[in-house]
Formats: sequence, structure tokens, C-alpha cells
Amino acid sequence: MRWISASLVPVWAASVLATVNWKQFHPELAARQIDPRAYVAAKAAPVEKRQAQPLFLNEQTQKFAVNGSGIPEVDFDVGESYAGLLPISGNDTSNQLYFWFFPSTNPAAQESKEILIWLTGGPGCSSVGELLQENGPFLWQPGVFKPFANKWSWHHLSNVVWVDQPIGSGFSQGTVTAKDEHDVARQFLGFWRNFVDTFALQGYKVYVTGSSYSGMYTPYIASAMLDANDTTYHNVSGMMIFDGLYSKEPISTDIPVAAFISQWKDIFAFNDSFTQTIQAAADQCGYTAYLDKYLTFPPAGVQPSALPGQVDDNNAQPDCGLFINVFLAAQELNPCFSVYEIASRCPLAFDPLGFASGTFYTPAGAGPVYFDRADVKAAINAPINQTWEFCATQPVFVNNTDNSQNAGPGSQPVIPHVIDRTQNVILGHGSQDFVLIAAGTLLTIQNLTFGGKLGFQEQPTAPLYIPYHAGNDDPTQVAGAGVIGTAHTERGLTYVGVAPAGHFLTMDQPAVAFRGLEILLGRVENFQSTVPFTTDTNSTVQPSVAMGNGTVLAGVAVEGETAAAKGEVGGGNRTLGTNISVGAQTVASSVPTMAVVRAGAGRTMGGVSVGVGVLVGLGTVMAAAVV
Repeated sequence: MRWISASLVPVWAASVLATVNWKQFHPELAARQIDPRAYVAAKAAPVEKRQAQPLFLNEQTQKFAVNGSGIPEVDFDVGESYAGLLPISGNDTSNQLYFWFFPSTNPAAQESKEILIWLTGGPGCSSVGELLQENGPFLWQPGVFKPFANKWSWHHLSNVVWVDQPIGSGFSQGTVTAKDEHDVARQFLGFWRNFVDTFALQGYKVYVTGSSYSGMYTPYIASAMLDANDTTYHNVSGMMIFDGLYSKEPISTDIPVAAFISQWKDIFAFNDSFTQTIQAAADQCGYTAYLDKYLTFPPAGVQPSALPGQVDDNNAQPDCGLFINVFLAAQELNPCFSVYEIASRCPLAFDPLGFASGTFYTPAGAGPVYFDRADVKAAINAPINQTWEFCATQPVFVNNTDNSQNAGPGSQPVIPHVIDRTQNVILGHGSQDFVLIAAGTLLTIQNLTFGGKLGFQEQPTAPLYIPYHAGNDDPTQVAGAGVIGTAHTERGLTYVGVAPAGHFLTMDQPAVAFRGLEILLGRVENFQSTVPFTTDTNSTVQPSVAMGNGTVLAGVAVEGETAAAKGEVGGGNRTLGTNISVGAQTVASSVPTMAVVRAGAGRTMGGVSVGVGVLVGLGTVMAAAVV
């Protein structure tokens, strides 16, 4: 590219030079991109009905039937589905959960008689919301003009039901009475018996899946089903959770945050002094030592119930609330910083569900969010007079406290039960998730006793392979392929680290989630398999070259050896280290402590200065050369 002296051109020319004509600058690469004219022409063709003969329609289910051609804003037939409310006990309609059930036309699903449950986290967020934006038959995601059919919908593999639960979430109705996850599980099992009876699903294999706070819901529900010893209603055959919360929150936030910002230092772009301050605090609060000791393979032992740096279950010690300080600092640099995907940038995309990466931004004139429209509610048998929110404003636990998570070890007591009984559990995590950092999932695994042993005995290093596939010429269906992370299996438990992906893994990497479901259902052996997707009618040929190791390395140290000693401290996708590399130096214990940091024009939170004029240090972008 030619550079033009600023003294020779008017200032306004800069705006012209800022745009590169890709077609002329790199025509060979531009040719690989989507031709919008061909795409529009292809979409102009009418969409055929998905199926002619309904699978579950009868006198009992008729009242729940949804007209697949009558869903507002959706200009195609989504096929057979059923939606509505069912009580959590007997015929008592005072407390009901809302569901949307999509039968699968995949012959394997009907032959094996199986059904998959999807539960959104929160707590208090709507599963129907994630149907529309993550893994449902049709999607309307932020920044997208209108709904579109989803090639990666989970119902292409199995019968799937999305359930708004517990009481207080989404379209569910009733009085909030749950005090812990045992109460949530009892509510759900009552609903599930009614659902099974309504759709004649007795004896079906049941797979329980979810994300985020469903790291609490899902294991307790699956475990309660197994404890019922009733395969007529509760034939649990596997469980899969993405980006879950499984224990006390600091395990996934305060404790690993210093290592996380070092891992992704090019994205956060904090100045040296702030990074050093956070690392020094992590050392002083005991977080660094905790990671070095317990995030090891094999594990060093059972983790203590009392976490370092915490006064109690809800409050960090002074200067130890690092997560919130990193968040505030990130927002100073990037006002649109998202805890759900750290690489997000401004502007905020319009979200038809009003979530907008947790900001709940809705532009003027946008009208009600999609699921709160009266015509949409009528079309999907939802309660017309009930306000729908993606995430509930009112608590879904009594006193806004889940006693299983807040005062206890979370779902760690029940996850091993599900692993040992099913030998089929997958826990996945996006490597760019900040709201729940992936190290929290690994720490959880290393604190679980399953198959007679504590945690993983070996460090996860195997590649996570996603088959190459046709269809990436359609911008609504694009999905990555090749080695997209790391996968590891021991004694019935599989861990999946995915890069790049944030908190909403099924949205960010739909093909990874789809492959995970194939494995969960037993259609594909493991994440190293190179067989095409089972739905790939083209049987796309896969590369035969060696894959090497996975691309998301896991852990701080191996067999008692610190990552720093092993030379593994540093940049993105590296092993989390005891020390944090900053520029050409490694931060030592002599860096400024939080107590001596003073705010300039920024604000101070918990002793950490956030903003401009604070121990500026070196710049955050090196100039054209490695320094």
C-alpha cells in the first residue's frame, strides 16, 4: 500500500483512505467471500414445508400445536412444534412451566426414542430466548435483519424441548417458592411427568443440557431423575453444559481473573501499571497460590471450602474484588466491552429480544421485544397478559438466594453421580468468556471425585476437531471448522475448551455445539473424530493431515511444576501462569500494591484505580516491531 504525506492532501482525504476496496486490493481473497447477489437469489426461492405428517399430533396435544407458518416475522414454515404451559404437580395450574417442543425429523431420533431438554441459566433467564438466538430451528440474533432457518438447530439431530424454569422465568407462571436446587429439581420433575404423559414419551432416553447458571440447574435435575429410579419417565442417558457455574462465583471470577487478562492481554490492552496492580493483588489475596496448587493435573487434593480473598460467600476482602475492577477498567477502554465475549466492540447491535449483551439496550422506536408482542404470544400459546423478559427482574429464589450455590459447594456434590451413572457428561467452555472464566470449570473438574479418582489425571491437550462442511456461502449459516480448541475425556467426563468463543458458545460456535450433541447422542465417537457431520448429505471430504495438539491449553502447572518454571507464561491460549508477563519483564512481588495506587481522572473501586492518569506505565500497542 502507498503512504501519502499528510502535508500533501486535505484532512478530509483521510476518510477516503480509511476504506480499502477489497475487490481491487485483494481480488483473489474477495472472490472467496459471499456473493450477496447469489445469496439473495437463492433466498428468494420458496421454502418447502419441513414435513407433511406430524409425529406427535393427537387429541391430547392438539391444544399445544403451533402453526409453523403463522409465527410473526418468520417467512417460512418452521415445521411441527408444540408450546404452552404445564403444571409442576398434578393438575394444579397455579404453578406452571412454559415449554416449546420441536420434534425431530431425523430418523435416528425416532428410532432411538430420545428427547433432549434445554435449560437456560440466569438464574431466571428464558430458554425460549435461547431457542431464538442460539440453538433453535429458527434464529433472530442481534444485528440480524429478520429471522432465518437454522442449519445448526439441535432439532436436526433429536427431539428438543426448551423449558422456561424455574417458576418466575420467561413465560412460566406461579409463586416463587424455590430456596435451593433441590426445590428447582422437584418442580421440574413434576412438570416433566406431565410433559411425558402429554406427548407419550414414556421410556424415552432423556438428555439434560443447558448453559451458564444451568451448571446448577442441570446437574441437580439430572441427578434427581436418576435417583427416582424410574426409566419410564426419567431415563437419563447423558448431560451437557456449556459455560456453566458449578460452585461459588469467585472460582470463576476473582480467582482466575489476573491470569485471564494476561492470557488475553492484546484484547484487554491494559497499561502495565494496572496489570501489575491486579497481579500483585492476586498474589496478596492468595489467588495465584490457589491456582498454582489446585489447577494441576493430576489434582493436588480436595479444594478447601473456604476460598482465599473472601470474607464470606457474597463479599471479597478489601482489595480482593478483582473481577469488578477489571470489568470497570475494560469499560473505560472499550465502552461496549461485554463480559460475555471480550472481543466485542461498539456499536451495540439491535437485539430483538432486548438483551444486547446484558446492557438491555433498545433503540428508540423499536417497540416491544419479540416475545412480548401480543401476536407472537398468541402464535406460540404463551400467556397473553404476562410480560416476557429475557431475564427476570424479580428473583426466582426466595430472598434472591440459591442456598445450594450461595452457602454450599454448588452442583459439585451431584455432578459425579451423573457422570458415574451415565458415563456420558460433557462440560464445555468458551475461552473468551469473562463473566464465567473457563478456569472455573477446570477447577470444578479437579475437585470432583468420579470413577473412583479425583479430577482429571492428565492435562487436556487433545485437539477439538470440527468437520469441514458445505454451506458457508450463506452468511446466516457460517460456522468454523478444523481444530477449534481442546477436548479431553476421562472416566465418562469430557471437557471441551473452545476458541474463539465467549459465554454463548452455541451462538459463537454453532458447529462445535452441534458436534457435541452428536457425541452426547452416541452418533459420533469423540471430538477427535474426522467423520463428517451425520447430517452432511454431501459427506464432505476431510483433510488427512495430522491435527497436532488442541489450541486451548488448560491449567497452571503440571505435576507440581509451576507454569513459570516450565516457560509457559504469556500470551493468548497459553497455560495460565504463576507470574504474569508484561512487556519484556515478568511482574515480581515488588510491584505497586493496591493500597498505594491513586486515582487520576478515573474512579476508585475497592482500592483499585480505574481510569486515565493512573500509573500510566508503558504504552499498550508496540510499534511495528517486536520489542
